[in-house]
Amino acid sequence: MSRREREDSSLDGGMLIWGIVYGVIIGGITALLTLPKSGRALRREVSEGMQNAGQQLRSTVESAVPSDPVAESLAEGKAAARRRREELGLSR
Repeated sequence: MSRREREDSSLDGGMLIWGIVYGVIIGGITALLTLPKSGRALRREVSEGMQNAGQQLRSTVESAVPSDPVAESLAEGKAAARRRREELGLSR
């Protein structure tokens, strides 16, 4: 790759980044000008949505991950040992 080609490719990368930046700015301005709600109402709605999503995520994680995995494993082991003793007729 020649020096000229490297300069052209780096120039194209810079132009791409600036194009993305300008696009985001123009898109943001357009969105703000065409919003059917006031900024305060929109912020409140977004905040409530994020809080609800956070609560759902917490409840999902809590139900998926045991609160005390060691105690839960110990209880399962004791139950399995009790069932095995009963099967063998060695109940206390």
